[in-house]
Amino acid sequence: MNISRLGAAGLAAGLAIGLSPLAAVADDVLPPDGVAPVVGMAYDGDGLWLAGASANDGVVVKAGTGDEVRFEGNPQSVQALAWSDGRLWVADFGDEASSRDHVVAFRLNSTEPGTTRYNAFDFRYQDGARDAKAFLISGKGRIYVVTTGDNPGIYRAPATPSRQSMNTLVRVTDAPEGVTDGVFLSDGFTMALRTAKGIEYVDAYTWETTVTETIEGAPEGESIARGQADEVFVGGNPGIRTTAKPASDTTTTVSPTPEPSPTPTETAPETSPGSASPSGAPTATSEAPDPGAEESPDASSPSRRGTYVALALAGALALAAGAVTYFVKK
Repeated sequence: MNISRLGAAGLAAGLAIGLSPLAAVADDVLPPDGVAPVVGMAYDGDGLWLAGASANDGVVVKAGTGDEVRFEGNPQSVQALAWSDGRLWVADFGDEASSRDHVVAFRLNSTEPGTTRYNAFDFRYQDGARDAKAFLISGKGRIYVVTTGDNPGIYRAPATPSRQSMNTLVRVTDAPEGVTDGVFLSDGFTMALRTAKGIEYVDAYTWETTVTETIEGAPEGESIARGQADEVFVGGNPGIRTTAKPASDTTTTVSPTPEPSPTPTETAPETSPGSASPSGAPTATSEAPDPGAEESPDASSPSRRGTYVALALAGALALAAGAVTYFVKK
């Protein structure tokens, strides 16, 4: 049996093209020194912004570059980040004692390194103070908050929140247990929620969980963000890995993040290297809980799975290439 050189080359090229997106997946991301544990992250189109050890001092950090942006909003308990319409939001929504009079979302004016101005938005829950670690913004700018603790729920903000008066968060449905972060996917109706179980993908029209990636062996309190190709970044304590919405329920076992390897040198070993929020009278609302999603996030292309899948498929490519060589030489 013979295969022409042209046919063999076409087969090899086709396999290479099919595998190239997965082969390009990078290793897990490690936050810059001193940032972990991460309590929130958001993707701005070319990298991840992280809220970490200095978040309550009004500092967010860009992964990869270490750039810092500061704001003087005096947050009490930052728990999440979100990226929407070219702006970074910082969610000061932590309240484990359920004792805060209100919580605050800061919308930063710039992500250039240094100190930036901001807009602050005050919120109260319609049913009393709650603790929240997930703050999501849809493609049309609608804010959703997912609470944790007793009787967790998903809450929706007004379509156009006010900067001058109090905004009411209205409960729309119950939430899964132990939500630590969340993000909208690009399909327009799926919330990816990091829960006590793993990542639960919730249909925001029906509020049903459609598929679950059960995660074993991961640290507690992980954060989550959506990348440009709809890949899901998850982790932050300290490693940040990538995954994607599975076609059916699945289980992932997470290995401990390895320590960075020192770079070999011929010299000595390597050395290892901070306006007040407006408030007003609560605004009354007659809006009833509505389980339907009204908007969709930005569209983007399908996702990729991660380094382990890439390695496995790279091995498949090598076997295929060997088979092509065999047939050409016959």
